[in-house]
Amino acid sequence: MMNSKSIRYYATHPVQFVEDVIKAVPNTDQKAILNSLVTDQMTSVRSGHGVGKSAVEAWAVIWFMMTRPFPKIPCTAPTQHQLFDILWAEVNKWIRNNPLLENELIWTKSKLYMRGHPEEWFAVARTSTKPDALQGFHAEHVLYIIDEASGVDDAVFEPVLGSLSTPGARLLMCGNPTQLSGFFYDSHNKNRGSYRTFHIDGRKSPQVSQDFVDMIINMYGEDSDIFRVRVAGEFPLQEDEVFIPLSLCENSIMTEYTPRKVPDLIHIGADIARFGDDKTCIGYKVDEKVDFYRKRRGQDLMKTADDIVACGEMLIKKYHWTEAIPVKIDDGGVGGGVTDRLRQMKRNQPDRFWWLDVIPVKFGQRIKHRHYYDSTTYMMAIVKRLLSTYDEEDGTKKPCELILPDDNDLVAQLSTRKYEMTETSKIRIESKKDVKKRGQHSPDEADCVLLLCLPVKSTTKKGAKAKE
Repeated sequence: MMNSKSIRYYATHPVQFVEDVIKAVPNTDQKAILNSLVTDQMTSVRSGHGVGKSAVEAWAVIWFMMTRPFPKIPCTAPTQHQLFDILWAEVNKWIRNNPLLENELIWTKSKLYMRGHPEEWFAVARTSTKPDALQGFHAEHVLYIIDEASGVDDAVFEPVLGSLSTPGARLLMCGNPTQLSGFFYDSHNKNRGSYRTFHIDGRKSPQVSQDFVDMIINMYGEDSDIFRVRVAGEFPLQEDEVFIPLSLCENSIMTEYTPRKVPDLIHIGADIARFGDDKTCIGYKVDEKVDFYRKRRGQDLMKTADDIVACGEMLIKKYHWTEAIPVKIDDGGVGGGVTDRLRQMKRNQPDRFWWLDVIPVKFGQRIKHRHYYDSTTYMMAIVKRLLSTYDEEDGTKKPCELILPDDNDLVAQLSTRKYEMTETSKIRIESKKDVKKRGQHSPDEADCVLLLCLPVKSTTKKGAKAKE
């Protein structure tokens, strides 16, 4: 146990606390952030990926717990994964196997408290899915930790501002700068005078590998928004001709998803390549949530058909699914071979493949539509609508209806696809061929997601069940 003299010293020397007590070695940026918690009431940090912000947040929690009497430390993030699997696990990592900290602090799955004071001296983890996530914390010493703050709704911040009227209250916000509006954005722009702000560029961080930086540069370029946000820690520029803004993709990734016990919808999509640089991407969508099942280069079409079947059978087993599953195939070019093979498999073994509803889709096909030129544009418009949190009909806010995986390739492909207006005033998304002409990689992951979101009419009888 630390004596009172040590506690008084460490209360104003967080870096020394981290080095002496936690036994960690903070880098220059982490030291500056820790020191700002002593001198500044509100600290806001924008950064690229992997710069060590979760570590500094965890150190801040432990330092505040050990150097203040009866503190309260609410911690939040947009998703349970970010909060519990990353931030909260990081707190446990630094307490575990540290005799001094393990003797004083009790870590549970959602709470950290001082031994003997579970209701008065604690840190608590709460996701920001509800506006009242940070309400009700009253104490002389309060530290709010808000991780991935760009994805946290503004309503969640309102009780924080009220609590900061107490001299001992502190706020630490960290995150990738994904949104061009909101509380976090304002802290680095119009309200910057009220904060101690930090900008951590991944290119200059010892925690970020040069291989990661080089990969993003080579794939998307230093002038891309994906590079600005995920490496350089800068807010996106958002080119006017881009159809889906990066902010919509990032917001989707940071949207909490609670799976239903019995899903309402399961779809499979497959963007097909054979050999060369393009990838075959097989994905599935369960209600709002998208995941990739397999991504491969240089795969023959028979193996791709087998992978799609394996994906379907996995989903049936996992969700006890008893209805047909629409399997939407990119049927242009080599994709037709996969369509034919899957139909053959169903003909040959109808009892096994009762669920297989093969639906061929052609990208770039002209359609009769008031606003959209072709099938690709129509599918992009569907994805954009599902990602949007703005209801165009009544002008109100709505939940995000599409939860994307945190995939660099997917986010870059969706957020860099450009569009133009045709002579007949219809929107036309650039083709895959034109995307590659601009030096971008083939939008294989994005096209898979487009297929997953395309509404279709089943060609298999609804409710068809497997034989016992």
